[in-house]
Order: sequence, then structure tokens, then C-alpha cells
Amino acid sequence: MNKIIEIKFGSYLYGTNTPESDLDFKGIYLPDARQIVLGRSSKNISTSRPKQTFEKNTKDDVDREIFSLKEYLKLLCEGQTVALDMLFSPESFHVFKGERYDLFQKIIENKDKLLCKNVAAFYHYALRQAAKYGLKGSRVRATKDAIDFFSQFDVNAKLIEFKDQLDKFVARNDEHILYVEILGPQQKLVPHLQVCQRKFPFTVIVKEVVRALNKIYDAYGQRALLAEKNEGVDQKACSHAVRVNLEAKELLLTGHITFPCPERQLLLDIKTGKMPYKEVEKLIENGLHELEEAQKVSTLRAEPDLQWAEDFVYDVYSDIVKKG
Repeated sequence: MNKIIEIKFGSYLYGTNTPESDLDFKGIYLPDARQIVLGRSSKNISTSRPKQTFEKNTKDDVDREIFSLKEYLKLLCEGQTVALDMLFSPESFHVFKGERYDLFQKIIENKDKLLCKNVAAFYHYALRQAAKYGLKGSRVRATKDAIDFFSQFDVNAKLIEFKDQLDKFVARNDEHILYVEILGPQQKLVPHLQVCQRKFPFTVIVKEVVRALNKIYDAYGQRALLAEKNEGVDQKACSHAVRVNLEAKELLLTGHITFPCPERQLLLDIKTGKMPYKEVEKLIENGLHELEEAQKVSTLRAEPDLQWAEDFVYDVYSDIVKKG
């Protein structure tokens, strides 16, 4: 494999490694001429020890993931966290520099063409983690409100039969209860009721809706109870949620991400369970709000220069083919 670069990644890059941390490496490679011409180059190549279901890595594990140059630039233009973390990794973490290391340097030199305000990948990761434990309890309340609303109707009635009352109920609720449209048969958009990401067609009966909502409510309730006791919470994932918020905010305001993370002690306290979940919840919640505000004032470009990225890959790949 013609590797351009390999980077020491993960907790070591973030500065949150512990004696139990495994080793992670990320890299970029150039496919050969035959792979390019036949379209057989892999987007990414991963190597790790085979593990049982739910088995976690140990301190002795080493994981590697190497992206093709084309795939890396695609991820970078999408604002994916892995690509941005690689871009801003200090040179001291570049454990391997290939003959074409200059290509990665050229990407760094032209990063202003590729960085943009699109930090959706950061935002949604943090949001998903927050939602997992019911941020602010809003999802729990929305689910309970919906269960109470449907309890007044016949269990065998279809939603369409009391559409007027349903319209009023949706109108007075927040973003967790709304109408959405889903592409159905014949490519037509079909309206659905959505409650905490669960979608229901208007032809479904009340009994089925309530059954599904009770399952959601029970799951949220159990998570909330565990979080209250600071149990059953994935502290490592929570630390990642706080970290990506901090990274995205710094990127939006400065055009840069600092590694190791300046807030690494805070992240370590979260990762090792020293900080109660209720405090972590507030950090995630505040971080999401600050991220939205940073996006409004950011001077980064609205969209990446996709033409530059495409031309860059074309020039490199076509040169490989000509020489191959």
C-alpha cells in the first residue's frame, strides 16, 4: 500500500488516554493505476483484532483505518470529525510519512478552501448522545404527553378519524411531536405523525401507536433513572460528545482545532466517571447552544470548494495512471 501518511489517533491525539487505552491510527493511501482505472480502490481499509459481539478493545489492541485520498477529501468536505481531526493533528503525531507526504501538506496549505460552517457531523453526534439519555427530559415529557393524548380515543380508531384534534395537539407541541412526509409507493410523499423520531401513518390505529410509545417511554424512563444514579451511562461516549462540541466551536470561531485538547482534564473526568451525569448533561446542552451561536458568527465559507478537491484528486490519480 502506497501510504501518504499515518497518524497516531484517538485518545492519544485528544490527550485523554489512560493506562487502559488502546492504540488507534488513521491514514491516507494512494491506490495504484489498475485500481483507479478499474474503479476497485477501497474507500477505506481497516485492520483490528477479531472480537466477540459487545467485546471492547483492551490496552493491547491496535486499530488502523486507512482512507483513499479521494475518500479522505470527500469526508473532509463533508465536515466529518475524523477527517478534520486528522487535518489538524500536530506533526509530532504523524508516525509515518510516505514518499507523497507532500500531498497531505498541500491539503493543509489549502485548508481554507475546504473548511466551512458545516459542522453537522459534530452537532448530530453530540445531539444523539444527549438524546440517548433524554436531554432536559424533553423527549420523556413529549412521549408521555402523546400517550395521554391518545388515551382519550377508541383503541381501534385510526389517526385520520380524529385528525382535527391531532392537528391541534401537534400545533401546541415542540420539535419532538410534528408532521413529516415520507416517500411512499409511486414515489409520492405520504404524511406521518412523528413522536421522538418514531413515525406513524394516519392509517394506523391508536392501540398500535400507544404500544410503541409506551416502549419508548419505558426505555427513556430506565435511562433517566440510571443517569440519575450515575449508572448505565456510557461515560466515554459522553466525553466524546463534549469534545466534539468544543472542537466544532473552536473551528467555527478560529478556523483551527487544537490537539491535544485544551480541556483534556475535563474530558478525562467525564470519561472516568468522576463527573456526575447531570453535570455532563448540562455541558452537552450548553455546548449545543454555543455551537449554534458560533455558527451564526463564523467567518468560515458557507460551502467547501468542491471543484478544488475534485481537481486535486484528478491531477494526482491521472498522474498515477499515466506513470502506471
